[in-house]
Amino acid sequence: MGQGIAEKIIRAHLVDGAYAPGEEIGIRIDQALTQDATGTMAFLQFEAMGLDAVRAELAVSYVDHNTLQVDPENADDHAYLRTAAAAYGAVFSRPGNGICHQLHLERFGVPGKTLLGADSHTPGAGGLGMLAIGAGGIDVAAAMGGGAFYLPAPAVVKIELKGRLGAWVSAKDV
Repeated sequence: MGQGIAEKIIRAHLVDGAYAPGEEIGIRIDQALTQDATGTMAFLQFEAMGLDAVRAELAVSYVDHNTLQVDPENADDHAYLRTAAAAYGAVFSRPGNGICHQLHLERFGVPGKTLLGADSHTPGAGGLGMLAIGAGGIDVAAAMGGGAFYLPAPAVVKIELKGRLGAWVSAKDV
């Protein structure tokens, strides 16, 4: 069986280990995203690592989960995320722009790229042909700084679709 898109992307981004299902590998991350419920800790971890700038091709800090300003804490988090994004070279997506996983797919998604996001819906970008993985803040912080993301090499299976997709069905649904 030839390589599927997931395996092709992984092999193209492999920086540590040898691709063998179940074995730990490190891959280069092209893009990273955070949202305000996870981003504050991710950027604090980025700072704690002593990193001075985003080294991934793209990092975006979205403010879309805790947009209601009922007390000073959310406003403080949002101000911190805005200044951290500016200081380290990340894009800042202000409150009201939309939901991070959908916005990222529409505005920054590129087939063949890798995306590591501190949001559980990040894998939705896989419908665009990206290798998109949801992860914890410390992994995203390391990836923003140019570090590899480690995971077990997946076993890739072939799925062959026949016929046509029905009305209102897209690749993301499959």
